[in-house]
Amino acid sequence: EAAAEALTCYAQAGGKLLVCYTVPEKLRAVLKVQPGRHVRETRPGFFASIRPRGGALAGAPAQVGQRSWNIQTVQPLPGAGSVLAEWFDNHGQATGHPAVVGSTNGLVFTHVLLGDDFTRKARFLLALVGYLAPELWEMAAKASLDRLGLAGSGRSFDQASATITQLATHRTQALDALAQARRLRDQARELASRRHFAQALDQAGRAQQRLLEAWCLAQPSLPGEFRAFWCHSAFGVQGLSWDEALGRLATNGFTAILPNMLWGGVAFYPSKVLPVSPEVAKRGDQIALCVAAAKKHGLQVHVWKVNWNLGHAAPREFVEHLRRTGRLQTSSRGKEELWLCPSHPDNRRLEIESMLEVARNYDVDGLHFDYIRYPDSDHCFCAGCRERFQQSTGIRLVNWPRDVLAEGPVQQAWLDWRRSHITAVVRAVAEQARALKPRLKISAAVFRNWPVDRDGVGQDWKLWCERGWLDFVCPMDYTRSHRQFENMVARQVEWAGRVPCYPGIGESASSSRLGPEGVIEQIQITRRYRTGGFVIFNYGVAEEAELVPLLGLGITASR
Repeated sequence: EAAAEALTCYAQAGGKLLVCYTVPEKLRAVLKVQPGRHVRETRPGFFASIRPRGGALAGAPAQVGQRSWNIQTVQPLPGAGSVLAEWFDNHGQATGHPAVVGSTNGLVFTHVLLGDDFTRKARFLLALVGYLAPELWEMAAKASLDRLGLAGSGRSFDQASATITQLATHRTQALDALAQARRLRDQARELASRRHFAQALDQAGRAQQRLLEAWCLAQPSLPGEFRAFWCHSAFGVQGLSWDEALGRLATNGFTAILPNMLWGGVAFYPSKVLPVSPEVAKRGDQIALCVAAAKKHGLQVHVWKVNWNLGHAAPREFVEHLRRTGRLQTSSRGKEELWLCPSHPDNRRLEIESMLEVARNYDVDGLHFDYIRYPDSDHCFCAGCRERFQQSTGIRLVNWPRDVLAEGPVQQAWLDWRRSHITAVVRAVAEQARALKPRLKISAAVFRNWPVDRDGVGQDWKLWCERGWLDFVCPMDYTRSHRQFENMVARQVEWAGRVPCYPGIGESASSSRLGPEGVIEQIQITRRYRTGGFVIFNYGVAEEAELVPLLGLGITASR
């Protein structure tokens, strides 16, 4: 009520409002709308895109993708407002429901803005606020021109141009693209000077894209590298078959895929060891489909398992069985964690057998550990851990868990014992999988700071490399800072020793978001340290459509 009252006063004083989804009753008169009804989608894809009515939203894209599941409609008061944009379904048919209703005081969007179709969504949002405050178009155009350059590598337009010219002495495509980027920038400046700000923004965007393509075309490729993507979805890239998704990787010079096919509590293939996702009955054996596509396109497949963590798709009855039998992890304060307790012998057996099952049944190139650790330093402190630690070490714990925590009298013995269970699984899988298939490669995605993480999360990956249990290791070096990335790689190649270290580049990790030029910068760092390869997180819709083709222009090109 108080917020609605404040916004009413703001609008009456000349302010403009952009309201999403629900319009409070007090604001309806201000926005000159009348309430409609709540509408749920009648099927998936019923609300799939937004299309402005002709000329109603200056500068807006002709169509903006948004997969909404419901809307809250409003209607303009007769003679006081109008419908500016409408909802369309995934077949391109109008739904008859308004998406944007406008009046002189503000706009109402009948859902909330989601993160899909990000580039066009950003322009759509600018068109909405530009409708309310036209002076923002000039500010946006000036900002776009000022930003021209390669943000991911910290280069301005002129700095990027100079570097491209140096790199591309014999690459005419790169030089041609650079010349076109300069022409487009000049045209954008001219349009802005004539106050055609929306068109200036369009040309600046084209100049930015062409500069990026010139940068990518100028990058040299290095034959013989291991070039891979992690793919977090067991079903590959949404909207594509495995054949289409892996064909795109191969065309652009990638050599391997690491698909996430099993967790601690679920498998996406017909497993006899783990519970099988119901999706397998509908969509098929995902390992078999992935391997068939990879063979066709000449890619390696290293099947990725999320160890210990049960995953959100683990069946409820399986989780309940683990809970009843004391096989789940617990924090030092007694809070349950839906991870398998590594000290429980049945859990170690389950982890090992699930990975060996993949090795036996599929023609894969390798097995890839992930989450091969504890969640953090505060796990596991279940009753079973206490009992098994005492039995194994002969140490009697008087004050549990205080005796094994920081400054406790037996903390180091506890850390060594705790760590040993993780190492035991790595060793068993490596030895037994190679006995089944001697050419199988064993690898692991690991935390980046081994000296800290061997105790913090029980992940002793330097030892695993020294003992030869890993054929390559992939530290997850997710950072936007190229200096930090380089510092991490420099240490990690030493810790890995003779074992290849393929750094993980976090293109779409929550902590990095690099963009194509940032990914290129970090690939260049891996080459300076002669790692022999890299792995990028994550192969999804945006990466398939945007990143992979740009990398394939130069730095991963098959030339």
